[in-house]
Amino acid sequence: MGRGSQYINYKIKKLEIMEKTMKIQKLLAIQDRQYNDQQGQPRVFTSMGMVLTDGIDTLFAEATGDYARSLVGHLNEGDWVRVQLSMSVRDWQDQQGQARYENKAYVSNIKAI
Repeated sequence: MGRGSQYINYKIKKLEIMEKTMKIQKLLAIQDRQYNDQQGQPRVFTSMGMVLTDGIDTLFAEATGDYARSLVGHLNEGDWVRVQLSMSVRDWQDQQGQARYENKAYVSNIKAI
């Protein structure tokens, strides 16, 4: 993300899984990002991002890991899909002590309809 230095004392609160029929507005190419884990070991984070809409709400969601790899070639922009999303909220204080919030949506299951 490039903003990691701004996160001071953050928490992730898991919400519920949401299931909806949505249209893929934009499908991003799969990406592998290298990082070092808490023990300093090199790791790779794999993700595929997508912009989804139901005609009213529009959101950005990510499929990660091996599941993201399994979706390559099976989804297209414009497809209507049945999607399960795991929603979470992260809150933290920035370096100036201001409360900040970020919503995250992760694809846990998606199928073209």
